[in-house]
Amino acid sequence: MPLLTTAGRWQAALSQAARQTLAARWRGTLEALAAARLEYRRLHRAAAIDVRALRKAAQRVHDLEQLRTVLAHELDGAQR
Repeated sequence: MPLLTTAGRWQAALSQAARQTLAARWRGTLEALAAARLEYRRLHRAAAIDVRALRKAAQRVHDLEQLRTVLAHELDGAQR
């Protein structure tokens, strides 16, 4: 195994840290998305529907799905 230069070691460490941070953001986003979906369903099933809260919950689900898509592409690129 060839010896890495100092710059090479720094680059490898930074790449690993970035992948770990990205993976943590991915997990956090999935958890938040699951919670947002549950909240949306709860609001949708309520006897008296609060339209403003339902729209806000739908927007939160949409935003988290968009973030999940972006993170998926970044994770895919980071693994290459």
